[in-house]
Amino acid sequence: MVEILIRYLGIKTKLLTYIRDEINRITSPDEGVLDLFAGSNSVAQFLLQDHPIFTNDYQKYSETVSKALIEFHEKKIVDSLSVEKVFGAYYLSNKNKLLEIFEKPLTFEREILNKIGTDYKGSNFEDFIDFFNNSPYVGHIDNKHKSFADCLSYFDEKNIKSYRDNNNKFPYLLFSTFFNNPYFSLLQCVEIDSIKYSIDTLFTKNEISEAEYNIYISFLIYTLNLIVISVGDHFAQPQKIKELSPDSSNPRDKIYLRERKKIITKKKIDITELFNEKLVEFKNNYKAGNKNNKAFSMNALDLLQSNLLDNLMIKTVYIDPPYTNAHYSRFYHIPETLTLYDYPKIEFFGRYRTDRYQSNFCIKTQAYGEFKTMLELCNNKHMNTVISYSNTEQCILKIDDLIQICNSAYGNENVTINNIEHLYRNFGQKPNKIFAKEYLITCIAR
Repeated sequence: MVEILIRYLGIKTKLLTYIRDEINRITSPDEGVLDLFAGSNSVAQFLLQDHPIFTNDYQKYSETVSKALIEFHEKKIVDSLSVEKVFGAYYLSNKNKLLEIFEKPLTFEREILNKIGTDYKGSNFEDFIDFFNNSPYVGHIDNKHKSFADCLSYFDEKNIKSYRDNNNKFPYLLFSTFFNNPYFSLLQCVEIDSIKYSIDTLFTKNEISEAEYNIYISFLIYTLNLIVISVGDHFAQPQKIKELSPDSSNPRDKIYLRERKKIITKKKIDITELFNEKLVEFKNNYKAGNKNNKAFSMNALDLLQSNLLDNLMIKTVYIDPPYTNAHYSRFYHIPETLTLYDYPKIEFFGRYRTDRYQSNFCIKTQAYGEFKTMLELCNNKHMNTVISYSNTEQCILKIDDLIQICNSAYGNENVTINNIEHLYRNFGQKPNKIFAKEYLITCIAR
């Protein structure tokens, strides 16, 4: 199995066997399974050899990963994947142009990272902190690091508007102007932009297929996940460098030094090596699923209300919806922007998309109605449902309310509830890890 996983909120890696066994209990091998909120695609991939698989997620990056991992690819497609294609003339033309534009800050970045070595305090590290904290980004060009003086115009809103009007404009520089420091090093951003330019150009010129395009973009999403500098290694909140006490008396100094080491280590990672490693792994480990497998990217209720599922022989819908007020679009705005590559309007220091999706499942006044409509639609289409739901304080909808909705939609006699206790990462809260009950609620269509 090939894994292109994002550190995903609520990811079900520890529960995959339980979920598969329950789905297989009520679904024969020739019957389809729809993962309605696919996210990282870990559940869908775990079921890939057991059933025809269909996935859905409103976020486009999730659909792209699903098209790479879940949809069927002939052997010739997998065999055609090539490092030489991606890192050929198109990649080099974009990279060389960005190296020219950002020559001075790139030189400073390279030199200061070399000077730091393994010393995470002192004058060299203070110089790095200045660079880290004061690199410009779109619309924020005042009083920035001196090394950017000759290229600040590229971060100006007027320049970015020209890219919004034509997001294929050469050279690609979205990541270099949006996400360099603190999220990624400037050199890593140059590489990301240049790889994306190469993949897009190859596809536009019909030198690669749509399937190859999605696979290559998935490799790039994978690399972002490993190098991002952010709290919890998600994409939501940029990591800050914390000050050490003058006399090293603060008990947390050791923790801060470890954080500094992690930041510098990630800044030095060669993104091209990660991309190449994933390409080799994919070619060596890819196993094709059913030829009818398909990925969707829609609002979940809109998909269920459409006729797109009518002829797909879907027997069971796996449902792992967002169930806290943490809108996933904020945590994964960077892979979403990579996929769309549309130079979006942004807000706050996290550089979140102003148009990011807000799920009704995350809104207290809407969640009950969303669940009710969703389950009624599934039952009306004669589809079983297997629902993952955690019993935590952060859940908007209480488990008793959810069970009531299931009973109303499917009938009490057709609903079974299983509890699985597991260690749960209590993101952003203390304690950091707690034991929680994960519910698997199975509803059999009447």
